[in-house]
Amino acid sequence: MTQSLESVLTTWEEQLATLERQAAAALRSAKRLRKAAQEGAVGTFPAAIAALRHDADRLTEAVGQSAEAQELDIAAAFGSGAYVAELAEAAKAADVMLVQRDGRITAYPVVLRLEPRAQAVRIGRKLERRIRPSVLIAELKKLQQRPNRFNARAFLDRLLKAYTILAPHYRGGDGPLVALADLHEVLTLWPQAAADYPVEEFLCDILRLNKLPESQTGRGHRFEFGGSTGTKGAKRLTAFDETGAQHDFYAIRFVLS
Repeated sequence: MTQSLESVLTTWEEQLATLERQAAAALRSAKRLRKAAQEGAVGTFPAAIAALRHDADRLTEAVGQSAEAQELDIAAAFGSGAYVAELAEAAKAADVMLVQRDGRITAYPVVLRLEPRAQAVRIGRKLERRIRPSVLIAELKKLQQRPNRFNARAFLDRLLKAYTILAPHYRGGDGPLVALADLHEVLTLWPQAAADYPVEEFLCDILRLNKLPESQTGRGHRFEFGGSTGTKGAKRLTAFDETGAQHDFYAIRFVLS
């Protein structure tokens, strides 16, 4: 696919608009002929029939020219980076922050994954088959503008359950730092759970939680992020926010006074 997907679809869309107009003209001619028959306007039959045949011929011609799927090698566009480049261009035009780092494409609060076999893009957990760059970016913008429905307490309660598995002696006070990567592994022990809650989704939730530092579990546990590159055995997880800023997360502890 030498042309961009956007330009190919724009050209085809214009051709199909012509087809629609011709179909509408044929329909109008058919309605005029039916009305003539209904009213018995016999003298108008020849002209009405001729107009209908003319419009039908033009419609058949338009169908032949336009009603055929375009040759698009989506797998190649995905693999070469051409599609992502188009997506980035559309994102810039729509003022949507799209971050490409470490082989990941992030549009906070979701991560995008290209699915060549399905000729689709996975937005978070949803498989989106409408992959025209301008359309996909418009959907991402709507998603970003939705009210935040993140339930910090429910997420922390879930994290705490995984935390107590990895820190079984924790009973209160300042708990030990536990790697977030290890917590995600506990949360997704079942294969289906891993598919439904990939680390990218987990990171988006961590980033949301980071914006709500006063959040607590249902039992009153506070949380603290900690660790760094200097931490022995540190496992860094990286997320990007709506401005494109990078946030590195390593570990978390729970605190209960």
